Amino acid sequence: MLARPVPLLGLVALGYLVLQALLVPADMTLEWDEAVYTSQVAPGVPDAVFSAPRARGVTWLVAPIVQITTDPVAIRWWMMVLASAGLFLAFLPWTRLLTPKVLVLAAGLFATLWVSVWYGPQVMPNLYVAFGAVLAIGSLLAVRESPSAWGYAGLAAGFAGVAMLRPSDVLWLGVVAGPAALLWRRWAAAATILVAAALGSVPWVVEAYTSFGSLLQRWAAAGEVQGGIAPAPGFWYEFKAASGPAFCRPCDIPLDRPYLLIWWLALPALALVSARRHPVPLLAGFAMAAPYLFLVDYAAPRFLLPAYALLMIPAAATAARFRPPFAVLLAAYLVVQFTAFAGVKGQDYPLRQFQAAFVQKMIAAGVTRPCTLVGVSVNPAHQFLTGCEVRIVKPGESVAEAAEGIPGVVATLSQKTPPKGAEEWDRHVLASSNGKPTWITMIRPK
Repeated sequence: MLARPVPLLGLVALGYLVLQALLVPADMTLEWDEAVYTSQVAPGVPDAVFSAPRARGVTWLVAPIVQITTDPVAIRWWMMVLASAGLFLAFLPWTRLLTPKVLVLAAGLFATLWVSVWYGPQVMPNLYVAFGAVLAIGSLLAVRESPSAWGYAGLAAGFAGVAMLRPSDVLWLGVVAGPAALLWRRWAAAATILVAAALGSVPWVVEAYTSFGSLLQRWAAAGEVQGGIAPAPGFWYEFKAASGPAFCRPCDIPLDRPYLLIWWLALPALALVSARRHPVPLLAGFAMAAPYLFLVDYAAPRFLLPAYALLMIPAAATAARFRPPFAVLLAAYLVVQFTAFAGVKGQDYPLRQFQAAFVQKMIAAGVTRPCTLVGVSVNPAHQFLTGCEVRIVKPGESVAEAAEGIPGVVATLSQKTPPKGAEEWDRHVLASSNGKPTWITMIRPK
């Protein structure tokens, strides 16, 4: 039984679930982006501002569990199970295309990437874009060899899923998959790609007209949020952040421990060795990496998850041919990944829990619904935890002016000193260092 590819893939997916459960703290508070996505579907939680680049796909993935509870532990476990199921479904078409050894290597190496483990339990779209891309390319190759209803279903699901999660990413995936289908004269596959991508993009396009004025206006606004889409040294930034941090903007970090970054260069190099055998996943991986390497002026390792997943297939085909040094190389890879994971976890987890702790102090101080958080910028994670509405202070406006006419509890969060207009409000210290306040909340007197 264990020589069969499907059960082997199932074991890899189960191992991925175990890794997440063991390594990622289930009580980890939702961060900024997660809170934005989750708030859209969580009953009783005000919707955080949904900026132009975002799409609703991942909100629908988290929706079932938040109808029951918004407890982060439940959300983490739900997302862990979804991620493990996603890994299995993504590589399922490849069970007919790869040898069992290459299949297990490709899925296993991707599942043990620090980025894959860290983001498995999180409410973020990039991992699921990776799964959709692998499913789509695998289904396309399966349809090329032997057209079937299941093959077309996988192709449609992959492209529609990527479009619902990140519409811009589906364009780069289609740049490779569409011409490949036409080159092979698989007209039905080409039509499936076009229709599925279009249907998956419909919610984003409709929202562009209802909330942003037009599709072009939303596209322009999305570019502004990203800091402008223009030639940029994203390659260098992603390289520096390949083993952490989880977000690098501006990415002016030093090149500490460069030996932890070797894997990032080795992956495409190994993939190129098997270019003749696996040209489509190779080209698709490079295409999906391109905008983040050359057009984005900061780094987030999760952006490259789709590229990593696709490149793992030709890279695994190369690695499977290694003989004596294979075990040594695999051990080195795992050591590097888990070292990087420990570093990112050591940075992010304490920060998230620290913020959750001082938000609980805000609640204890009286910031309870109905309430409004006022500020130049308000962290959606704070909004999610308090359940408060948000009022953004406009340029030239004081906090007191922004709070005028707002019923219920009004509070503002700041570091060390009260913001302009809130000096006379009730002051509560949330965190301090060496006896001096580092975070305070000012609550409008009743």
